[in-house]
Amino acid sequence: MKKLLYSVLFIASAGLGLAGCSNGDYSANTNAGGLNPLNPVGGIDNTFGWGGTDPMSLELNGEGWKADNVVMVEAPGNDKAWLISGMKFSGDTSVCTILLQKNLKEGNSYFVFYGNTDNTASFATNMRDPNQIYASTLTSLGEIRILENKSTHIKGLFYFLAKNPNTSQYVNIQRGYFKVDKP
Repeated sequence: MKKLLYSVLFIASAGLGLAGCSNGDYSANTNAGGLNPLNPVGGIDNTFGWGGTDPMSLELNGEGWKADNVVMVEAPGNDKAWLISGMKFSGDTSVCTILLQKNLKEGNSYFVFYGNTDNTASFATNMRDPNQIYASTLTSLGEIRILENKSTHIKGLFYFLAKNPNTSQYVNIQRGYFKVDKP
């Protein structure tokens, strides 16, 4: 009888505990003005089931973004890597930059994070303001899939979370696409 009573009390307590949980979007961010990396605006889409618009397009915190111009150069001081920068000139100039190794294979996916000397990414919403420059971080999600890596061009899809080191705020870069001619 005692076991039955304890079982009923346990089930009732568990039920009350679960009923008290919010069924809304989870957010562990104590800074209400910032993006929560655990539940970012726009979600995380790692399916690579999207296309894009030449030369570079992406979603920034769930909003569409398209580069007006993209340049690709050999990474300074690293003849084994490419630096790809897409720039949007309307409003404050914003820039998405990706560092890629030259030998990436078509059809393969590669992790992107700061500290990974092979592949990193960053996004600046205003190049003149250091509090608006965000870099992929060691603890953040990020990946690039190479669709084409020809002698004339490279084409791929990407997503990543990026953090500003000064403010600890995040931006969510999703459904990214690029196609750029090689120099």
